[in-house]
Amino acid sequence: MEDTRKGDLFRDVVETLERAGHDLCILHGYEDYPERIRSDIDAISRNPEEIPRILSEDGAVSVIQVIDTQPAAALWLALFRWYDGEPVIIRLHVFRGDYRIDGRVFFEGEEFLGNCRDYKFFKVPPPALEFAAYLVKRTAKGSLDEEQGSLLSRRYTEDPTSCQQYLARLLPEDEATLVAEAARTESWETVRARSGELYLHMASRVASERPVAVLWNRLGDKLQKLGRAIRPPGLMVAFLGVDGAGKSTVMAHLERNLAPAFWSTSRYHGRALESPLRWTKRVRAQRQLRDQEIKSAASTNTALPTRDPHNKSSRGLALSLLKLALWWADFTLLGYVRDIYPNLRRGALVLFDRYYQDLLVDPRRHRYGGPLWVARFAGRFFPRPQLTILLDAPPEVLHSRKQEVSFEETSRQREAYLRLVKELPTGHVVDASRPVAAVVAETEKILLEHLATREARKLKA
Repeated sequence: MEDTRKGDLFRDVVETLERAGHDLCILHGYEDYPERIRSDIDAISRNPEEIPRILSEDGAVSVIQVIDTQPAAALWLALFRWYDGEPVIIRLHVFRGDYRIDGRVFFEGEEFLGNCRDYKFFKVPPPALEFAAYLVKRTAKGSLDEEQGSLLSRRYTEDPTSCQQYLARLLPEDEATLVAEAARTESWETVRARSGELYLHMASRVASERPVAVLWNRLGDKLQKLGRAIRPPGLMVAFLGVDGAGKSTVMAHLERNLAPAFWSTSRYHGRALESPLRWTKRVRAQRQLRDQEIKSAASTNTALPTRDPHNKSSRGLALSLLKLALWWADFTLLGYVRDIYPNLRRGALVLFDRYYQDLLVDPRRHRYGGPLWVARFAGRFFPRPQLTILLDAPPEVLHSRKQEVSFEETSRQREAYLRLVKELPTGHVVDASRPVAAVVAETEKILLEHLATREARKLKA
């Protein structure tokens, strides 16, 4: 079912671009399209920067991610549409004009776009050109599995003479003969073992023909990376709520359903990194023990022992302020700078189960005995999520799910969370008393609308 919907979305994208006079050539892996779209759709276009504008103006598809990629000079686009209340996402990886990797132009864009042939409802390259380009890609990545080798052999069989001409253009005679024999016999073990060496041959030959162009292209790639560093394409989302709100369950669904819109996903519980600070190791060990208890209880259908998060007294003023400073250093320097920000720069979805605001709502849980105004002031210097989502429900519902604190404390925390999140410009409140599917759907809508709005602002700029 999902693949059919992805195919429908892909068809609409192609037809919309064709109506606008925009040429798109699908490079490889298309034989099962549109019935099965398992990963990125690799393509080439004269000007892929026009694609978000064309699709956005048409309105049939929402653009939620546009990321410049390296070492392949391409544009990575995540496109989505709602189908029966569920988001369906496809990803285009479109080379910018030329087939360029590591600053080296292996094939001019016109070699593809001027010679494309019709295949179903989209266009694909001639077999020999597809063979040569895919060989460059697989050797550049240093990976060539059986399925990928089989694809290369099929294309070689369709036009062996032209494939050999491309090999002579890319490789020395002995290496070209080696690859041709592998393609003819469908035995790619030797090529797989020497993929790095073969790519170096191809890359050095291309670079020797236009060394200045390679340096210029690499400079452009560096500037693209700088742009991602200044404006990271990832998304950082913090989930807040009283125990029993269902944060872990909702986040697990988001990780699975929205993964195609991001290069990767990461989930944290309050703290970002495996910190070398000893007190965080102790906390982590306690959490791991708690997780084991949950798994054991689930497997044996036994009740989970009740845990009281307020069973320890708060620390004194000096220790509380010291912990606040260590927490900031642990999270900001050891967590955000070393772990989270690099993921955001690469286009990751970063989810937090609880965040710094929990200290303001429930200082007893964190044994904080200092003034709350100091904690609020310190919170200004913590990295801020792009979205903060409060999973809210009536206290009766929350307390029926978990009784770790009293009903009165549950009610107090719930009101405190509501006041706090309503003051945040990026805060959202989601009714978590409904079935999980409804809660997940609303949360997905918040995230996807945020991404679509962000890309629309970029287009206007």
